[in-house]
Amino acid sequence: MASPFKDNPEKCVVRKQWNTPLLEYLHDTHGVRYRYLGLPGTDLIDVKLWRSMIDEVIAFEPLDRDGYGTRAITALRQNMRKMGVPGWAYCGSFEEVVLRRKDFDGQDYAQGGLVTLYNLDFCNEISSPVDTQERGKQVWRFEAIRQVLRDQVACYKETGGPRHFILMLTVRNQIGSQKIRKFLSPSKLQGDAKTFYTKCSKINAIPPKEEKLPLIGSHSWALKTLLHNMLCSYFGNPNLSALFFPQVLYQGTKVRDGTESPMLHWLVLCRFGKVEDPSPEFWPDGYLSRASIAVQNEEVLAWAVQTGEECSDAKPPNAVEWLLQHGSDILVGL
Repeated sequence: MASPFKDNPEKCVVRKQWNTPLLEYLHDTHGVRYRYLGLPGTDLIDVKLWRSMIDEVIAFEPLDRDGYGTRAITALRQNMRKMGVPGWAYCGSFEEVVLRRKDFDGQDYAQGGLVTLYNLDFCNEISSPVDTQERGKQVWRFEAIRQVLRDQVACYKETGGPRHFILMLTVRNQIGSQKIRKFLSPSKLQGDAKTFYTKCSKINAIPPKEEKLPLIGSHSWALKTLLHNMLCSYFGNPNLSALFFPQVLYQGTKVRDGTESPMLHWLVLCRFGKVEDPSPEFWPDGYLSRASIAVQNEEVLAWAVQTGEECSDAKPPNAVEWLLQHGSDILVGL
């Protein structure tokens, strides 16, 4: 069967030049091994690349509107067995399975242990709704992130294990102007996010609420504010400290009607706090104003200053160097 999932050249650059060096550094230097949860596709591209560092996989394969769904999940499970990859494969989108607690084969979902590498790819707009187990109830798609963090905390409390884990998050650089206005209302923003929002609104304002067209690739600063504010809020309750790496922009695979798919990729190193820690810490200071990165000519990563950002680094972006420069505190106890 031909795979319904096609790799994307710009995503490949992000995977090989940004993610892989960091994973290899943590593995080679600190002995970190990975329990992977994500959407590797039927060809298991991520898992193949990182196979020597991965012990177990929790995979999801979304149902496809063209009827590929059941064949794709079958192929994924077969390929996991051929590769000798221990783990589970769930039929359905990551968000739906995690929130419904059951996949579309009727298989109950349970994380079952601490995850050390999340690779969460939100194929649709992150603010679109998802059905939950409760009939008729819908929640925002990003609620799935809150749920996996709840699952992660429960596993950590029950089994202990590594204090650190990596969160990779990819979202479409697209959102409706009315929605982003709602999510970024001043009462919902923490200090840094509120300051950044005010700054950027003066430079590249969100269109007035009368305009209902989606913002596609034009307001990455707004989604950056939303994601950072949301993650810091979610991390607060389980007392998770976090090192945020620069946001990466790239062009994903075009949708069926030929529309462009601008994407944002986030990489975050998280650490569970100790009981005596008063509150989580987030690094680096002034993160929102630090420059983003973009894929250039489907070949290399380069600094790409977006609205409200500044770049003070002349060297090409490098995830390992970012870790060594800003992550000395979070690496304690790794």
